[in-house]
Amino acid sequence: MPVKYKANSGFTLVELLIVIALIAILSVAVLATINPIEQTNKANDSTTQNDAAEVMNAYERYYTSQNQYPWMEFTEAAGSELTVDDALIVSSDRAGFGICYGAPGASYGQAGVCNTTGTDLGLLIEKDELKTAFVNKREFQDPGDNNEGGLWMAKTAGSGGGIYVCYIPRAKANRSMTEKLYCLDSANSEIIRAGDVGTAGTCAALEVNSDVWSTPTLNGTTGMFRCVPE
Repeated sequence: MPVKYKANSGFTLVELLIVIALIAILSVAVLATINPIEQTNKANDSTTQNDAAEVMNAYERYYTSQNQYPWMEFTEAAGSELTVDDALIVSSDRAGFGICYGAPGASYGQAGVCNTTGTDLGLLIEKDELKTAFVNKREFQDPGDNNEGGLWMAKTAGSGGGIYVCYIPRAKANRSMTEKLYCLDSANSEIIRAGDVGTAGTCAALEVNSDVWSTPTLNGTTGMFRCVPE
């Protein structure tokens, strides 16, 4: 008696194409929801904010032990000594920031030597307020050419003037939080929260909804900085 074999059932080509199409649609939907680039930017912002907080704490420890801040070891461009009353803004690759080395008596705004070897160490590292490896972080590798990779120290006028350590956020979510953004005006050493009225320079004319707040500019002159403390 002949044996009958049952044909194996399977997907047709049309069914396979439908399944592939559904998987593609679901994948796009999941990626749109998760937005891996935005998540990466949020993680980078969180790391930078933690670094800014570490630097802020190091400044306070340095002042407690040395009775001055790192930038006060240097001079202004005109050659005069800096005091605790002076207002200034300095980026993280400059000698006055305290991470990269600057020769004694030089201007606080000179380009620092950012390394971890020898005796050419920034004052915060030399005085053991921060670990030597801290200088290897991206914030200290020429933020002038990498706007979103730097930190800025902003000191307001007066002995009781506030000190802020600021950065440009990468994540859209953080850039849209206007109430937590600041304007830095290097020419007038101003740091102003978004929406507050400035007294001079580029910060004076800014409005909360101005396009400037969504466009960071080079070397800490205007717009869209988040700072520690907030």
